[in-house]
Amino acid sequence: MKDINNKGKVNRFKFLLFFYGIFVVFIFVYKYIISPELPSIILLAAFAPLFGFMSSFINWPIYIHASEAEGGMVINSQKLFSKKQSSLLITKYNFDSYFETDHLHIGLNILDADDKMQQHKIKVSWMRLKDLRALEEKLREINPYAPVK
Repeated sequence: MKDINNKGKVNRFKFLLFFYGIFVVFIFVYKYIISPELPSIILLAAFAPLFGFMSSFINWPIYIHASEAEGGMVINSQKLFSKKQSSLLITKYNFDSYFETDHLHIGLNILDADDKMQQHKIKVSWMRLKDLRALEEKLREINPYAPVK
């Protein structure tokens, strides 16, 4: 299995935020230093794209890296601009079933070390469609009879 990684899509969003920040600074410098007689309506140009980013603030990007391990797979996830990383080991011995979630996540019921059922959500909204299909195919390969509970 090829490693599944959504780093490119999340990095594009990160650089879009970076260039938007530069644009806002430029508008403020232009309005208050270079041309102070300019009408204040130009400041709307700096804040109008912010409304386009609102859905991304709610659905904050997460780096997902899934790689094959012995008899299963390891899924590492990390939020954008965060150092905290979480990993999840999925094997045929601990992957029990799916659970219903919204369209942004895949819900997995997984047994932990104490044989207690834990629910894990994998955020797939920032993955490319072919990577999402590859992840679902690998999960089907690990446990083809996993029901939805």
